[in-house]
Order: sequence, then structure tokens, then C-alpha cells
Amino acid sequence: MTSPATTTRPTGDAAAWRLPAWPFNGARGISAPLVILVLGIAALVLPTLFSLATIYWSTTNGAHGPILLVSGIWLLARERAGIRLAPRSISIAWLGFLLPPLLLLYAYARAFGILTLESAALYAALVLLAVYYWGPATVRRLWFAIAYLGFLVRPPAGLVAELTQPLKIWISDSAVSLLHIFDYPVASAGVRIQIGQYELLVQQACAGLGSIFSLFAICLLYVHLVRRADPLRSTLLLLAVIPVALGANYLRVVILILLTYHAGNNIGQGFAHDAAGLLTFVLSLLGMAAFDKLLMALPIGKKANG
Repeated sequence: MTSPATTTRPTGDAAAWRLPAWPFNGARGISAPLVILVLGIAALVLPTLFSLATIYWSTTNGAHGPILLVSGIWLLARERAGIRLAPRSISIAWLGFLLPPLLLLYAYARAFGILTLESAALYAALVLLAVYYWGPATVRRLWFAIAYLGFLVRPPAGLVAELTQPLKIWISDSAVSLLHIFDYPVASAGVRIQIGQYELLVQQACAGLGSIFSLFAICLLYVHLVRRADPLRSTLLLLAVIPVALGANYLRVVILILLTYHAGNNIGQGFAHDAAGLLTFVLSLLGMAAFDKLLMALPIGKKANG
């Protein structure tokens, strides 16, 4: 007769039901609470991702969203060996005190279509669950990946417009001044750019500037991945993020104005305008890589031998 203390290992088809190694490292088999947790997280995350994809990522400002999502998941996955499932890493009282208000905020924002509040509440709830189930030490080790995923939260549209409006005016005026040098019939008046017989709104031409927060995140990812041993060189790379993002948007505006003039308004404000978000992303990464190569070629911050 088998002793009650005897345990058996699953064999055959039963072994196929084991959880994947990550993110459930440390879990001993499937438990009902764990299944409920995963299903609950999916029920919150998937609708919000769908809203972000259809409402925000489909615009010029949010075109980098899928890149941020995939690269953020990759950042977590590359650290999977050090992630262990350890519930109650913090007191459950903290979870009970903080999680319900976040879920209420999420439900309120979801019901009234406030995507910024919805994504922010969801992000905060997921970070709280990570601290509870993975432990503070693991979360501290994953600080960059977690902070980087925070850029998936949709920034408030009014705040973005207010912060970037002076930059939009400056970029449009600078682009017009550059094209004047090459004798293009271009002029700017307030929020309008006139090129030949075509008229562009600064808000349209400089729409990509609203994605500067996403570009900033991607440039930060580059700095994090290269991880230069020289602190001065890393600091200079970080300081170059904003100028590089502005330069990429400046080139984007110049290209859109030229396309509108040479190919017509349907091209300049049609497919080319939509594809310009990818162009800005590529230009930003190339700019960061070029500046990094320049720093490596200079004696800045190099330690003297001996």
C-alpha cells in the first residue's frame, strides 16, 4: 500500500503540462492561484494593448509603440535566468492596500476611454505585482527593463502638444531657412509652411516631434546596451539623446517639404508622411551610433596607460 507521504513525478503526457521555465522559475507545478493570476493579467493587458495599437500606435506619435513593446519584452527575457517566482516577497498588506485603487483607476479609465490613465494604472499594477511575486531585489536588478516599458504608457496629448509646440515652430523655421539657401520657393507664416503651390501646417509637418518620448526611450536602450565602461562617454551619449531626436525630426520635416514640392501633396502628406515615423526612428539610431563612434575615436575619457 502506498504511503501518504510518497510523491510521484508526472510522466508521459502529464509532464507536458509543466509551466515554461520563464517567467515562472521557482514554481512547483501548476497551481490554481497561479493560473488565475496569469488569466487575470492577460484580461487586463490584452484589451489595453489593443486600445494602444488601434488608437495610439496607429498615429505618427505612437508609431514606435510596437518596437518599444517587443524590445522591452526582450530585455526581460534576456534576464530570465535570474527571475524566480517567490510570492509574498513583500507583505500582502501592501498588495491589498495598493492594488485595489489601481484596479479601480484602471476600470474607470477603461470605461470612459481615458487611455493615458488606463495604461498608467495598468503599468503601476504590473510593477506592484512584480515586486510581490519576484521580490524587490529582482525588480531592482531589472530596473532598466521595467522603466523602459514605462514608455509604453501613452503620454497626455495636451502636455505633449504644449511641450513640443515651441520646438515645432523652431524646426519648421529652420527647415524653411535651409531650403531658402537652395532657392526653393518656400516661406513660413505662423503655423503654416508655403512651398510652391502647396501649403503645409506646421502641426502636420512636425507631427513626428510628438514621438520624441518614444525616440528618447529607444536612444536610452542603445546607451544601455552598449554599456561603455567609461562613465564620461556614457554621460555624453545620454546628453546626446535629445539633440539626436531633434535632428532626426528636423531631417524628417525637410524631406516631407521636398517630397510635397517635387512629388505633390498626395505623396508628401500621404504614404510618405505615414512612413516618416520609421524614418525618424532609423535616423535617431544612426545618429546615436555615429556619435558613439565619434566618441570612441576621440581621446575623451580614455584612461591613460600605466
